[in-house]
Amino acid sequence: MPQRLPQLNTLRTFEVAARHRSFTQAAVELHVTPSAISHQIKLLEDELGIRLFRRENNKLLLTDAGTYLMQECTAVFERLAAITQGVRKYGSDKKLNIALRPYFAQKWLMPRIGSFWEKYPEVDLALHHTIKEPSFADGAIDIWICWGDGNFPNLVSTLLVNGDLTPVCSPRILHAGNGSLSPDILTAHCLLDEELPDNWNRWLEIAGEPKLIPRKRISIDDTNVRLHAAIDGQGFLLTCLSLLQRELKEGILVAPFDCTLPHYSYYAVYKNETLENPKARAFIEWLLSNAASEK
Repeated sequence: MPQRLPQLNTLRTFEVAARHRSFTQAAVELHVTPSAISHQIKLLEDELGIRLFRRENNKLLLTDAGTYLMQECTAVFERLAAITQGVRKYGSDKKLNIALRPYFAQKWLMPRIGSFWEKYPEVDLALHHTIKEPSFADGAIDIWICWGDGNFPNLVSTLLVNGDLTPVCSPRILHAGNGSLSPDILTAHCLLDEELPDNWNRWLEIAGEPKLIPRKRISIDDTNVRLHAAIDGQGFLLTCLSLLQRELKEGILVAPFDCTLPHYSYYAVYKNETLENPKARAFIEWLLSNAASEK
């Protein structure tokens, strides 16, 4: 069985009285009466079974046991003070760490982040660009904004942006008008592929052209590079329209086909206990509010 410890309050009272060598000065520091100090010291001495103070020529002195206990208590309370200060600093200064894809950061988060900082100026964010799943185990990442199917075991996931895929391109490379076109025009153009061609192959199958052979296919592993290649008229990009509203509205890009490929979407993913952090909760609520307003 663990040994029963004295009450923390009696130890604190003793440490202050021992440091001042005065019950009166201890009473001033702790905002109590000298008799309350005397009572707490007697309780501690009775519990420990040993005297901690002695009087000599009207002076309050420490016994050997009292000297030892004062030194140890002072060290313990100084350590506790440092720990609690560290906890306060952790809560007030720690940045909120967000892991996300560079493409999502550029096309969705950064154009909107000003409204978050305006509402929560005290919250500092650290954005970590990655396409890999981060580890939540070490606490380095608070929230992960990811591209996936929503199935993340032991984590909370909430849909942010629909990720159904459809081709887009520069209007300059189309020979037809603004209406819906037939996918067979892709035989005269380049398809801008991800690392793997699976999504384009699946879209062509849904579009009724599973055997279509484009003029060229180029594999580009960076979504931002694929996007700018499409804007520059280099080919067709397969993407979700949710992240390209500005380009579509300004006519920089067009989506000439009606057919879409159901695919992954963007989710906010985090541990259950993340919501206990007020900063993280505020950011998640802001994410969901912005995402809901655009659906």
